[in-house]
Amino acid sequence: MNSIYDKYFVEQNCPVCGSNERKLQHKNILHTCFVLEKAKIDVKNEEAMSDIVKCLHCHHSYLSRIIKEEYINKYYSEANSEYYDAVKQNPYDRRPLDTKRFGDLILEKCPSAKNVLEIGSGLGHLLNDLSLKGLDCYGVEPSPLASEFSRKTFNLNVVTSMLNEKTFENKKFDIILIMDVVEHVANINELMKLVKHYLAKNGRLVVLTGNNNSLYAKLCGKKWLYYFSWEHISFFNKSSTKFLFNKHALQLEHFIKTQHSGTFYENMRMVFYTIFCMCRNFFGVRKQVYYYMAFDHFFAIGKNDD
Repeated sequence: MNSIYDKYFVEQNCPVCGSNERKLQHKNILHTCFVLEKAKIDVKNEEAMSDIVKCLHCHHSYLSRIIKEEYINKYYSEANSEYYDAVKQNPYDRRPLDTKRFGDLILEKCPSAKNVLEIGSGLGHLLNDLSLKGLDCYGVEPSPLASEFSRKTFNLNVVTSMLNEKTFENKKFDIILIMDVVEHVANINELMKLVKHYLAKNGRLVVLTGNNNSLYAKLCGKKWLYYFSWEHISFFNKSSTKFLFNKHALQLEHFIKTQHSGTFYENMRMVFYTIFCMCRNFFGVRKQVYYYMAFDHFFAIGKNDD
């Protein structure tokens, strides 16, 4: 890479185990998002291809080249994630039924919990659901737009910041939620150290993220939608999640396959639509740049062994 790319991008080793031993999984991913533009990075997506590679040690998949921390952190805290562009005029819950479903599942698996911390709490819809169910709720969210909305709309205790050891001093939590967040994090082991700092004895860490080992993700190959944003730099599966949990003395209690949003029938319809799009691609009728998501997420719940 020349100097202009070296200014904005960095090659990464496996973010889970640190190994540089890897194999190519998908070559030349063309990101279709507006992250570079919003982050004021003077490079076009077409000029900054990156590969999806798989670690030979812990079997974690990750983006080989990522945006440097100083630029991506500024993007999250000042420009706001591009996710919020779609809802900033009307910050509604885009998946209310799933919010309730997720909240019910969390309480079912963590029945004795009294309080919860969500890292990357977004607009606060899930925390609000858990608050209405009786939990004492806290959140940390770098987006000023999202965190302010959650405070004003739901009266939640949400701090506008990246999490650190002083964010909630002398506080321990029965549940820590990381929902649709781990795929964004380069220093995942530093985040896990913070989780351990805040997690109560016998507390639970609950993670929701994309499953790149799902049948649907395998069907989509390099056209899986999850690969098409510069925000997504880490792609988990059961093996890499268990490795990460074990590394930080968390026992993987539950690994639950699920969909990101929508009903079973809506996800089935998306599967059939994806197959239809693949046929159009094959016969040259229409070029589908990427395929959407269906049945390609998981919940991982880890118990604090310390």
